[in-house]
Amino acid sequence: MTTTLLLSSLACNLAAAGMAGLTVGAAFLPSRRRGLRSENQLVEALGIPLLAARPLAPQALAQQLLAYWFHRGRVLLPVVSAERGTGGTRAAVELARAFAALGERTLLIDADFRAPGVHAEFGLANRAGLIDFLEGRGAALAHCSENLSVLVAGRAGADPLDLLSRPRLQALLANAAQRYNVVLVDTPPSASGPDLQLFAAFGGGALVVTRKAARPDKLERLRKLLAACRAQVVGTVIAPNPSPA
Repeated sequence: MTTTLLLSSLACNLAAAGMAGLTVGAAFLPSRRRGLRSENQLVEALGIPLLAARPLAPQALAQQLLAYWFHRGRVLLPVVSAERGTGGTRAAVELARAFAALGERTLLIDADFRAPGVHAEFGLANRAGLIDFLEGRGAALAHCSENLSVLVAGRAGADPLDLLSRPRLQALLANAAQRYNVVLVDTPPSASGPDLQLFAAFGGGALVVTRKAARPDKLERLRKLLAACRAQVVGTVIAPNPSPA
C-alpha cells in the first residue's frame, strides 16, 4: 500500500471511530478554471459551512469559533487551503494570536512539511519541531506570548506522508488536546497532497482559507479530501487577492 493510500485510510479510520464531525455532502460542481465570482460559487465548491464566509478579522473570527466550534470538547482545528499562496499561514498565525489575547491556552502547530512558514512569522529557528518529534528526536515548544505556544515544522526529513502516518502524531495531538483550549494546525494546500486529511479527521472539521481568484476545480479537490475523512467545513476566510505588480 502506498503512503498516500495509507494516510487516507488512516484519516478515514479516525473519522469512522468518532473523532471526526459531520459528513460534508457532495455538491455538484461544473468544471471551471476561472476564479470564483460569487459566494454562491464558493458554497457550490465547498458545501455549506458552519460559519459564513468572511474576510479575515482575527478577533471576531476567534470569538465566533469559540462560540460555535470550540465547545462540547472540541480543541483541534486545522487551517487548510486549496492552493499555495492563499495566505493560510498568515491566517493561522493571526488567529492563534487572537485566541491567546482572549485568554485561551493556544498551541499553533506547523504541519506544512513541504514549505513551512510559521517559524518565519515568529522569527524562530526551524529546528526541534514536529518533524523531529515524529522521527524520534527531541522537540521544543516556543512560548511566543502569554497563552501562545508554537511548534515549528522542523528540518525536512522523511516523506511527509510517511511521517504523518506514524502513531506518534496521534499521541501528540491527543496530549495537546489535554493541555490546551485551542490547537490550530497550519497545513499544506490540498494541491500539494492529502497531508491535511489526518488533522481534519482528528479535529472533525477544518477552516478554509481561499481567495476570490481561487479556481473552483482546486476547491473541489479540497472538498473531496475533507468529505473523504468526514470533516466539516467550519468556516471560510476570504483572503485578499495579491496586488498587481
